[in-house]
Amino acid sequence: MKTIEKTLETPSFWQLVFSQSKVNGAPYNGEQLPGRIWDWPKDTYLQRRLHESKSKWYHTANRAELN
Repeated sequence: MKTIEKTLETPSFWQLVFSQSKVNGAPYNGEQLPGRIWDWPKDTYLQRRLHESKSKWYHTANRAELN
């Protein structure tokens, strides 16, 4: 079995992320970024399937109430 040696001199990915965060005093210009208006995609395959399954479920539930 191989042992994994990690040098202490090289920071891990998450150490780099946290060291560059606004909370730790790193410069941050997110407030100056331009805003974007974005709409959710409409009439996708998954939305159609969800709508079909809901209508089948309601249809089955209504039929069960009649019996």
